Amino acid sequence: MALPALQVPPMECPAVLLPTPANLSNMFGGLATFPAKLIALAKTTAQNEAEQYIKQAEDLQKTLDGIRSAFGPYDPKWEKLSIPEKEWEIMIQRLIEEYPMYIQAQIMNLISSFISFNLPLLGLQIDVLKLVTDRSYLSTLMASIKGDELDRLYALLPDEYKLFTGEYGLENAELKAKQIQDYIKNEATKFMNGQLFSGFGGLIGAFQEIWDALGLPALPVPLTGPDVGAMIKAVVDAKKAEYASALASLGDNPLQADKDELLRKMNDGIVSELNNLELFGFKVSALLGGEFTDATESVEFTVARITAKLKEFRENWQLFLIREWMGKVTSFFDAIGLSALTQYVTLNFCTFLGLVGIPTSIDLSSFGNISQVSNEVQSLDAKIAESDG
Repeated sequence: MALPALQVPPMECPAVLLPTPANLSNMFGGLATFPAKLIALAKTTAQNEAEQYIKQAEDLQKTLDGIRSAFGPYDPKWEKLSIPEKEWEIMIQRLIEEYPMYIQAQIMNLISSFISFNLPLLGLQIDVLKLVTDRSYLSTLMASIKGDELDRLYALLPDEYKLFTGEYGLENAELKAKQIQDYIKNEATKFMNGQLFSGFGGLIGAFQEIWDALGLPALPVPLTGPDVGAMIKAVVDAKKAEYASALASLGDNPLQADKDELLRKMNDGIVSELNNLELFGFKVSALLGGEFTDATESVEFTVARITAKLKEFRENWQLFLIREWMGKVTSFFDAIGLSALTQYVTLNFCTFLGLVGIPTSIDLSSFGNISQVSNEVQSLDAKIAESDG
């Protein structure tokens, strides 16, 4: 009996300014779930075939473990939970989130006299520069937050982050901690964008005469909307209201099967409506870079993925506009001795991967039953260039 086939997207290193997670998550998620499938199949086959299955499972796991070490700073490192597919999805999400933060931090370093690096949040004092430059900073901070303190911080989160409480069927303290980390990183990204506006404004004011003489375009106007949290809350609240009304219509003693069916419809409706949301003209599917091939179905994970992407993209779009402006005022940076700033205008995601030590290829040639097929989805950069053209 031949080994079962597996098809995953190829490892990609896109030279884009607005990366999407689907291909990378699907590739690593597909590979991460395959060893367990092989082990399970080995239990139902003859001994010689079982040995072949087990050997490939071990070889593939060894390959993945070697790559995973490079993703250490993004690894959730759960103590009591093991969902390999979701662990890889979280690592890819955090990698993509760090890309704009890395650029923000480098720029902030160069204009540090005009900005602040301290963000008060949830009763904590977050050093946003350290958050990016010391990659153990947030995990060390979170390791000290347990029990009642975790519950206290979680209670302070906006509603759109309050997942994994059991409301949709899954409750877990480690996943609640993940939601707190997601919130901290998103708020830090938002804060750093604000500091970039303040910093560049201060820089222009300090060299007003040079700025005026060059006649360059003004700073872009900071985004005032949309409120991503409100968008998500509106969808969830509407579906919950529909569920409550339908449940009430079942009478005082509804059958559990009927209640379960209503809950399933509510969950499916929430996911469907969230997938139809648009941000700056882009649908959620475009922001994610295509569909996710989930082996582990969970409404909480799906809602958390969409929420995280919408929040991250809103701030990344703000940074994208800042970087566009920076590209138009390079003569000003040159004139005041800050030409080093211009390197961050075009620093793309693939270059960033090299800077943080993430491999840009994976050798699967020894696994004859694993093939790699591209998921042809137009990049956000290409969509923007097409619309501008």
